Parts: sequence; structure tokens; C-alpha cells
Amino acid sequence: MTVTPLTRLNVLQRAWPLVFANAAVPLAGVADTFVLGLRGDASDLAGVALGAAIFNIVYWSVYFLRMGTTGLTAQANGTDDEAEVQRTLVRAVILAAIIGMLVWLIRAPLAELGFAILQGGPEAEADGTAYFTARSWGALPAFGVFAVTGWLIGLGRSSETLIVHGVISAVNIGLDLWFVLGLGYGPGGVGAATAIAEAAGLIVAIGLLWRILSRRGGLLPGLFGRAALLDPGAIRRMVDININLMLRTWVMIIGFTWFANAGARRGTVLLAGNHVLLQVITIWAFVLDAFAFIAEAEAGRAVGRKSVAHMRLTLRLTAELALATGAILGLLTWLIGPAALSAVIGDSGARAAAIAFLPYCAVVPVLGAMAWTFDGIFIGATRGAMLRNASLAALAIYLVADLILTPPLGNHGVWLAFLVYYLARAGSLAAYYPALEKRLV
Repeated sequence: MTVTPLTRLNVLQRAWPLVFANAAVPLAGVADTFVLGLRGDASDLAGVALGAAIFNIVYWSVYFLRMGTTGLTAQANGTDDEAEVQRTLVRAVILAAIIGMLVWLIRAPLAELGFAILQGGPEAEADGTAYFTARSWGALPAFGVFAVTGWLIGLGRSSETLIVHGVISAVNIGLDLWFVLGLGYGPGGVGAATAIAEAAGLIVAIGLLWRILSRRGGLLPGLFGRAALLDPGAIRRMVDININLMLRTWVMIIGFTWFANAGARRGTVLLAGNHVLLQVITIWAFVLDAFAFIAEAEAGRAVGRKSVAHMRLTLRLTAELALATGAILGLLTWLIGPAALSAVIGDSGARAAAIAFLPYCAVVPVLGAMAWTFDGIFIGATRGAMLRNASLAALAIYLVADLILTPPLGNHGVWLAFLVYYLARAGSLAAYYPALEKRLV
């Protein structure tokens, strides 16, 4: 196997398609809201907001499949074990199909449970149920896309990842316009558009897979043999990393929910301002995740090769570029943020709150760069237990910081504690890093 040397230029060349691929992920949700805003009423928007909140809990809980597949694929690729590379893909696709079918089968009780917790008005709940039910038809292809893109990222195939997500976004936006503005389907149409878009993305992904596998010599003989495919050791590794990644995701959801609730305790205006700034942070996180994805692939390759030198090179190069990019994004947020926020926030109180606390938002890309980079390193190394434990430690530090800082400092304390959270995420993983290196020798 020809190995391309890892350099700053190589990282940048692989990162830019991932930046656009990641940006396409939230674009679908933006399109859903925008199209309904053009034709729908407040009930439509509230219903989709509730339905999407419920579905996203399920959706992001299964994101472990993308991360775990990337790490296992990269490691097998690092040892030139083509059979295991292909078996990792097959196992991930089978798991995606099982989970997707399960979500579809229990979609009704899931919706009932979700709306029992996130209660809205009768119309909003009816619209939300229509959205969730339609969207659940896309669970299987959505999770299939997780499996396939995880495999692609593990092989360093950034361009193909961009194509898949680009197709999903384009189809989703086009169908949103047709179903809602043209046919008047409302929230159910929005959910159906997203489900169909996920299916289209999976079809394209399968086509790309076939082309890549053909260039790698095609499917290997005996690939679907039960003994190899269901190898106890491989299955145990897959289950271990995926369960720990799922727990780590839930811990992070608790952290971000706490931040939102901390803002809510300060009043509606500050809650609105914090929410807008959190959307800015989310966009920058997707951008900087491009470097984390490369860290995943290269850290996995380092584990496969048992190379401490390659692991250190991966950490250094991806961290340098992530920090530099984070500094640029922070500066842009500081300089352009006030004008941008003034243009998009109509409520004067929320606008003033967002602008007042914008400096904290501008710092996040810089402080968060190392947290996201270390995430990539440990995901690629498939150190799920370390990720889980570090996430729990970081959450504990964040909660203590919030309880100490928020009462005397108000919303300034809310944001300072949130910055501590990013430092704690990076610091807790940095503390585990020496142990990670020791396992390579």
C-alpha cells in the first residue's frame, strides 16, 4: 500500500472537503426551518422544532457508529489488513441496519415518550408527530450513511465524504421547496424530504464504495464467512468502543443542556442571546472537526502501525492547524460578529445580549481546538473508555465551575464556566495521552 507522507499541506488538502461536508450537515435543518417559515405558521415551526429535538436525541446517540467505524477502519488500514478493512465496513452496515429497523419499528412509542417530556400545544405536538413519523423512515439510510462515511474517513477519503453529504443537502433542500411550497405538505413533508435525502445519500455512498472497493481489488473471497465476520474478538472491540462512545455522547449532551438551562435561569432575553451564540459555536465546531476527522484516520493508522512517532506527528500537525484556524475564526467572530448579529436578530434585547457576550463566543474556537483535536486522536485510537472517563471528568469540572461562578457573576459566570468546560475536555484527554502512547509499544 502506498502511504502518503503526513505533512501540513497534506492535512490541509484533506481538510477542506471535510469542512464543506461538515457544513452540509446542519444545512438541512436550516433549510427545514427556512422553508416552513416562508409558508407555515408558528405551529408548523414549533412542531418541527419539537419533532427534530426528539429525533436528534436518537440520531446523535447513534453517531458512535460513524466514529467507531472510522477508528477501526483506520487501524486495519494501518496494518495493511484489507480483509479486516472490508469486514469492518460490513459489520458497521449490518449494525446500522439493525438499529435503523429498530428505530422505525418503535417510532410510535418513541414519539409518545418524547412528547410526554417535551410538551407543546396540541397543534404543535400533532405537527411534531407528523414530522417525526416521516423522518423515522430515513433512520436506516441515515445510520447507513454513518457507517459508510465512517469507513471513508478512516481511509482518508475526504472528497467522497463531501459528495455524500452534498447530495443529502441538495436533495433535502430541493424536496423541502417542492413538498412544502409546491404541494403544501407542511411538517410531514419536511420530515419526508429529509428521509428521502438520506436514502439518496446512501445510494450515492454505495456507488462510491463500489468504485473504491474495485480499485482496491474488489470484495475479498470469504468476506461474508460467519467465522471471520463474527470473530468474537473483533465483535467485542466494536461493541466496547461503540458503547463507550455512545456514553460519551450522552455525557456531552448533558453538558450542553446544562449550559442552555443555566442561561434559562438568567431570563428569556439572556437565554435567547446565549442560544444564538451557541449556533455560531456549533458552526465553528463543524469547521474545526475537519482536522479532528484527519486526526481520527491518522491516529488509527498509527495504532495499526504501532508507531508512537506517527501518533505524535498526527497530534502536532492537526493541533497546529486547528489552533491556527480557531484563532482566525475567533478573530472573525470578534470583528464581524456585532454586524452579523445585528442583521439576523430582530429582538433588541436578545440582540444586545448576544453582542454583549460575543467575546466569550469568540474565545471558544481557540480553546475548543485542542478539545476537538484530542477527541479525534482518541477516537482514531479507539480508546472508548478513556473518552468516556475524560468526558465524565470534564462534565464534573464544568458543573462545579458553573455552581461557583454563576451565582456571583450572572451570565458572565455562565460563559466563564462554559469556557472552563472546553479547557477541561482538552485537559482530561491530555492527561490520558501518555497512557495512550504506552499502549502503542
